[in-house]
Amino acid sequence: MLSDNYNQKISTRDILDPLVFFDLFDFPLTAYEIWHYLDCRGSLAALTSSLEMIDSKILGQKNGFYFLSGRENIVETRKIRYNYSCHKIKIAKRFARAFAFSPFVKTIAIANFIGDHNLRQEGDIDFFIITSARRIWLSRLFCAGLAKLLNSRPTAKKKQDKICLSFYISEEHLDIRDLALGDNDPYFYYWLRGLLPIYDSNNFYQQFLAANNLSTDKFTAVSIQISWLDALEKIAKKWQLKIMSPGLKKAMNNSDGVVISDSVLKLYLSDRRRLFAEKFKSKYDELLKKIN
Repeated sequence: MLSDNYNQKISTRDILDPLVFFDLFDFPLTAYEIWHYLDCRGSLAALTSSLEMIDSKILGQKNGFYFLSGRENIVETRKIRYNYSCHKIKIAKRFARAFAFSPFVKTIAIANFIGDHNLRQEGDIDFFIITSARRIWLSRLFCAGLAKLLNSRPTAKKKQDKICLSFYISEEHLDIRDLALGDNDPYFYYWLRGLLPIYDSNNFYQQFLAANNLSTDKFTAVSIQISWLDALEKIAKKWQLKIMSPGLKKAMNNSDGVVISDSVLKLYLSDRRRLFAEKFKSKYDELLKKIN
């Protein structure tokens, strides 16, 4: 990717894109992180040079971090959240090792990890799980059941350090760009690039990246299916749909956050991507007026 994009110019507008988005989450960026989120366009040296030329009324810098002017305080916020995140990642890895006992779980990543080590102390830990083809319901039954047994599912009253299992896809649906809110979904763009894989069977995560145009490598996925497991998968699906909360049933395939099929299980009753898109556009447009 770097060789293809090396000579591309990076404008102030380009640079503001990730800075404005991550400002919504109180997260300053390093020059390398800005470059990474711009898909490595141009050279890192050229980007650094461009950063130094941006008016201080627009952009601030401290201890190697860049942020929107007047937001110097978020540098300290990032440092504090780093420690919270390290603790949560250790918890996540323990559960990932347990979930990996399922032969159908291919990849586990920490999701909603907006920015490197940017998790709040009081928050739960979101998992994104990729499963074998036609085994998404059995995988959810195993993972959610085990987390429930260990009293580690988030509740309305207690979420801190609990495991949120609200997003599964099967290997039949590795390309998830169809879940984006059209072209105006900055959260999805950065969410996809911010996934943190903590378990990966046979380098399966690279296939996921390739399917979403984040890698140029080619893969051939080979999946072995056992017929009696198909029947078990149907039973697992029927039972889980039966006990599913009324809220999820009502929102099923009728909202941005809840998608239920045999290849995608996305169970977020509160999907705030449209809100983030509006906030992003408002802040971005405000800064563009200062430039122009």
